Amino acid sequence: MKSFKKSILAAGLALAVVTTIGGVAVFAAGLPQPVTEPSTLCGYGVSGRSDMLYNTAYASTYYGGNSASVYVESTYRYWDNLRGIPGTMVKTTGHYKNARVEFNAPAGCKSVSISSTHNVYKNNQHWDATTFDDKEASLPY
Repeated sequence: MKSFKKSILAAGLALAVVTTIGGVAVFAAGLPQPVTEPSTLCGYGVSGRSDMLYNTAYASTYYGGNSASVYVESTYRYWDNLRGIPGTMVKTTGHYKNARVEFNAPAGCKSVSISSTHNVYKNNQHWDATTFDDKEASLPY
């Protein structure tokens, strides 16, 4: 019975890392990176990125063609140096060619990480990816 539960758990975890790119299932390799691998959708380039500095961070999704539905949703984490506690902000935006969100750490705070989900929809095709950046993640805890 234990081996059956382990098999179900392993299958569920394997399914959790599947990403659909242009209608083709691709298995993610390792943790998300700050920039997506080069990809195309309907013949045009598509990409996503997350970047972080000491007190700001941004994420963007780009589509090289026109008239697509382009989205980015990001979770930004920061450390409040004055209170000694973590904080989180979430932003989502969409557009027809590119989408971008930007975060500024509150006064007295330091950026910890940004993780983003990128989506592009065009002519019944779909591309999605995740990105992550934590270049300044040296925290006191």
